[in-house]
Amino acid sequence: MTGTPTPGPTAADGSASLPPAPGAGTRHAPSRTRLRDRWLAAWPEALAAWGTQTRLHAPVLHHGDDRPQDVGSFAWFSTVDVEVHIDLDDIAERGLEDHAVAVLAHEIGHHLLSPGDLTTSARILSRVRDGLVDLDPLAGAMANLWSDLLVNDRLQRRAGLDMAAIFAALGAGRAPLAQMVMRTDEILWGLPRGTLTHPDHPVPEREASLCARLVRAYANDPVGGAGGFAALIRPLLVAPPSDEPGAAPGGSADGAGPAADGGSGAALSGGQHGILCSQSEPAGAVPAGLATDPTLGRPVLHPAVDPRVTGATPSGPDEERPLPVPASDATGAADALGQAISPAHYDAVLRLLGLTTSSAQSAARWYREHAMRFLVPFPVRTDSPVDEELLGGHEQWDLGEDLADVDWAATVLRSPVIVPGVTTVRRVHEQQDGHDPAPRPYDLDLYLDSSGSMPNPQQRLAPIALAGAVLALSALRAGARVQATTWSGPEQVAGTDGFTRDADAILAAIVAHFGGGTSFPVPLLERTHLGDPVTGAPAVRTRPAHVSVISDDGISSMFLDHLGGWPRDPSAPRAASDDTLAARAVRAAGGGGSLVLQGSDELARRVAGWAPGYRTFAVSSTEDLVRFSRDFSRTLWTTKGADRAR
Repeated sequence: MTGTPTPGPTAADGSASLPPAPGAGTRHAPSRTRLRDRWLAAWPEALAAWGTQTRLHAPVLHHGDDRPQDVGSFAWFSTVDVEVHIDLDDIAERGLEDHAVAVLAHEIGHHLLSPGDLTTSARILSRVRDGLVDLDPLAGAMANLWSDLLVNDRLQRRAGLDMAAIFAALGAGRAPLAQMVMRTDEILWGLPRGTLTHPDHPVPEREASLCARLVRAYANDPVGGAGGFAALIRPLLVAPPSDEPGAAPGGSADGAGPAADGGSGAALSGGQHGILCSQSEPAGAVPAGLATDPTLGRPVLHPAVDPRVTGATPSGPDEERPLPVPASDATGAADALGQAISPAHYDAVLRLLGLTTSSAQSAARWYREHAMRFLVPFPVRTDSPVDEELLGGHEQWDLGEDLADVDWAATVLRSPVIVPGVTTVRRVHEQQDGHDPAPRPYDLDLYLDSSGSMPNPQQRLAPIALAGAVLALSALRAGARVQATTWSGPEQVAGTDGFTRDADAILAAIVAHFGGGTSFPVPLLERTHLGDPVTGAPAVRTRPAHVSVISDDGISSMFLDHLGGWPRDPSAPRAASDDTLAARAVRAAGGGGSLVLQGSDELARRVAGWAPGYRTFAVSSTEDLVRFSRDFSRTLWTTKGADRAR
């Protein structure tokens, strides 16, 4: 019974399947109706195991022919839907009919103790992934196993349920990991050695002892102990080659190692039995706060050197201590944003949870979550006050005046006999000084360099891309529209294809990456703000806009008509800095411009000489990003600052 999605052994056709149950097809199962009634009747007692105030709607009971094909388990739960699902046919085949309270209480525990909710599930999985270092395919299964240990220990000790009986019914596994888990339970519950473990296979005693202490030390902190648990079991997941006949490559002799099934199923059960419940979440669900959690990038601490587990620290520098497990690779280690995980690590966790299949989608979520901390006021404009028209009284309408001015209702009320110029009247309209209209934001025309010299925002933190997300989301928050364009070499242009308020489309453009050459899309800038010189079409922009370009020293390709090498006419004389196409475009845009550059302050100062009408900012680290947000707020992101930029 586990928490994160766990595929079972893979069949020849590539589909997930459970290990065959003992006696499957030979045991005469009770009728479906009778079994269903028994398990529904056990639900209140299972809830009471977690307290008299526990409330959760009744479990969804399935039969083999109506359960989802992708769960690969006899029990599964959803933290988003807050539901427990049971396949009664599989329960009957595995001989678990009489363990309804324990099985149901276990599933309830996944909602109440570990993981509890989608974000905690993702956090546990993130720490397990770091602890396993290089075994990503097993991270989900090992996260399941860690939650199982916490839930089962709580139920056995505090609720008085016989969780050991479930293991006894399913049989002891023979793989090293299964032996370690069973021995851990024996230690935790004070059972004699061999009660749950397989007598004919070695037991990792040292690891089981540490694991038992780890479970107790982190009984109320599933995330805190997950990394250490993964580091502890990591050596057990690499089975040494065996010379015995029938040995599976990379696994144990019975084929029960990780190589056999890619998950905790056979590794825990020896390929014969398994406690396999799954976590099934709706696609597209987002674990809030995962990307910005400052604790997830901390180095993993092995239980052998964790003071919380051992209860003591070495007394001196010469005291022997076990070496900690090496930290994870760069994609899972702490990045520059405190101890937050990287975009690639975030994507890996979401994929393991089954929440996404797109790296770009994951990166967009990552940058959205981080950018929210840096949002800035966006420039707005106000029009001149407009006089307000007020209705006044009536006055005489004379012959020769506009007939449309006659107030016929008032004229008839004055006299039923209409005499033009005598009884006719017209309404008087007075004028009153109006108030300022509601401020209207400038639109944002955003260009993002994704050439080979720029970091790929889908793989690691790119402060320059985060700056783009800050600009775009700040504009959307103010009610503006955004045109986001990603560019690299010639003809390598992608984006929103016009101004929009679709945040997903904008962020997709921000995290896109070509990795090619460097050639700023000057024709697009020209069509947007000056019109198409070929067709004579007017400018695409219909409202004043702020022009912002995010690049590095490749920004020079935006000013080639001044610097030389203008591709449209290489022989043309160089334009003055204030007469370049970029300068004319930002003047026409009417909202000022900014150049956000990955590089030094010296680069920003040098570029400022080419770019009248643009403010330049250097951003090469997260510290620069904070300064960038502050400077924007003090300069461009006020009406006065925007006027100076124009």
